[in-house]
Amino acid sequence: MANYTSAPEDDYDVLIEDDLSNSEIEPCVPYDPKILSGQLVPSLYTTVFIVGLLDNILVVFILVKYKGLKQAENICFLNLALSNLGFLLTLPFWAYAASHGEGFDDPLCKILLMLFSIGLYSEAFFNVLLTVQRYKEFFHVRRRFSACRTVAGSIFMSALVWVTAALVTLPELVFYKPQMESQKYKCFFTGLHFLPDDETFWKHFLTLKMNILGFLLPLFAFVYCYVRMRKTLQFRERNYGLFKLVFTIMAVFLLMWGPYNITLFLSAFNEHVSLHGCASSYNLNKSIQITRIIATTHCFINPLLYVFLDKAFRKHLSRLCCLCSDAASQPTEEPAQGTSGEEYYLSP
Repeated sequence: MANYTSAPEDDYDVLIEDDLSNSEIEPCVPYDPKILSGQLVPSLYTTVFIVGLLDNILVVFILVKYKGLKQAENICFLNLALSNLGFLLTLPFWAYAASHGEGFDDPLCKILLMLFSIGLYSEAFFNVLLTVQRYKEFFHVRRRFSACRTVAGSIFMSALVWVTAALVTLPELVFYKPQMESQKYKCFFTGLHFLPDDETFWKHFLTLKMNILGFLLPLFAFVYCYVRMRKTLQFRERNYGLFKLVFTIMAVFLLMWGPYNITLFLSAFNEHVSLHGCASSYNLNKSIQITRIIATTHCFINPLLYVFLDKAFRKHLSRLCCLCSDAASQPTEEPAQGTSGEEYYLSP
């Protein structure tokens, strides 16, 4: 009997104790996006909204008042500014939500989602349209149209782009599910508000749609057109200011939205790329928030590019500044001098 009971029980107890100590799992702490949003988003988005609203309205005014809308590229630039303005209108709401730690109800959520998505897709499509127009102009592909038909065609293409952007946004509106907080559905800028977490298929579908239409399509148009144009000696010898402006606008758009699209893809398909661990999920969620915050600040950059790369825009801007200074000093000047100065600056 003594040979049967002593040693095996002691060994068995040691083995069980060792297994329990090795099987302890460290708790997985999820990433809390509200911390960074509360610290950074309110001041940043308020600044971007004010600056972007002023400079995009200035672009619209100069295009309509001075440069005119008789050229196809000016109509596209006007629509780009309108896309940015629509996108900008969502920033004060996200800033308010981040500062107060609260979300919005469903009707307002869908309106913000619509402005966000249509602004993003329409800008991507207008960038593609501008790039293709410059490509056709460079290789003399386009036919000669009268000014009226060119304007009519540009207006038709612009309307088509807006309709396409609205149709592309429909899946987000149909399958959108706000987050639950305090027994109420709310939307927050911190999360992927257009991706239903419990629908894996639609999560993959909506992510691929954004990656393809919002990033890969502009990237392909940019690379294809720029590489083909760069190979020609004519492009190297001549100074094409408009070509530089168009391709710089596209390059900035891709650089700012590219990291967000990549992290969004990795997050949606984390099971397929072996990034489903606790640390990987934490880093991905943090990267998504940071890259998204950076990407949404793009809507005030285009007017700055016009100032640096468009000589005609700088000339019209200086003319407008002179008009404003003349209007401010008009009460102290003689009426005849003020009138003549105004006529000079308004002359084409």
